[in-house]
Amino acid sequence: MSFVLKVENLRKEFAIRKGFKILTVKALRNVDLDLRENEIVSIVGESGCGKTTLLRVLARIYEPTSGKITLFGKELPKKMNRKEELEFRRNVQMVFQDPFAALNPTKTIEHVLERPLKIHKISNKQQVIEDVLREVELTPIADYLQKYPHELSGGQRQRVVFARAIITKPRIILADEPTSMLDVSIKSGILNLMLKLRNDYKIAFLHVTHDLAAAKYVSDRIIVMYAGIIVEEGNAKEVVNNPLHPYTKLLKEAAPDPEKLSTTSFVDTGEPPSLINPPSGCPFAPRCKFAKPECNKEVDFVVVNGRKVRCVLYR
Repeated sequence: MSFVLKVENLRKEFAIRKGFKILTVKALRNVDLDLRENEIVSIVGESGCGKTTLLRVLARIYEPTSGKITLFGKELPKKMNRKEELEFRRNVQMVFQDPFAALNPTKTIEHVLERPLKIHKISNKQQVIEDVLREVELTPIADYLQKYPHELSGGQRQRVVFARAIITKPRIILADEPTSMLDVSIKSGILNLMLKLRNDYKIAFLHVTHDLAAAKYVSDRIIVMYAGIIVEEGNAKEVVNNPLHPYTKLLKEAAPDPEKLSTTSFVDTGEPPSLINPPSGCPFAPRCKFAKPECNKEVDFVVVNGRKVRCVLYR
């Protein structure tokens, strides 16, 4: 199975003003990842860990500070001409967290779906729109074409967003918490839609979520991020069932479980570190009950049973 996306030593920094000082926020620090054809990879972690920033850099909403992004075997240039930009947008689509904010409230669903077809000069527009609405299970089609976003439910709006994303037949979809603003009863429908689109269109998904259960259900692999770096990566079921890194264990313990009668045994003793002055070693060390003096030095990945974990406990 070939790689459709490869990221090496990716860094993203933001300059912020605090009084008279200009400070640098190190949002992403030397991130390496890959995405294979027809694969779903979920990125999990707390708010502020860099998940959404990573997707926005890959979608070319933010420009990377440094690093290498390889798409379909070719390194992405820092600047693209009009033709290259259109080709990129046709092959890489993004699904945002808020389906209402992602749709123009003054335009009908037909107009929303017709727009990318005009931009990419795709013919037979009416048939393509009908096919894509059928694919995301918005039927009868005539009931939706002339509706506006506010006339649809949250789940229906997110299906329209997915329809717009797949209408150009992309090879990669960057999904930024696509179920976080939906009711629990609707979430499973959107996750099943992702699996259906992957199988029908052979699309690779990079899926950002807070929900470990959703990541386990929908993903082939899970990447765990903390304070701008990747701390664990591996098979989705193995990462959730048997987490290695103390931070992944904390995420699992923190997930609500109605069958748990007692409180968590893994005590959380702090907040994520500042990304203006992140720790030199493992960023989770100040919160970790297993922390050792060597955690203050730079920690590299260790391979444990085919999984990667950035922790001195596994050296």
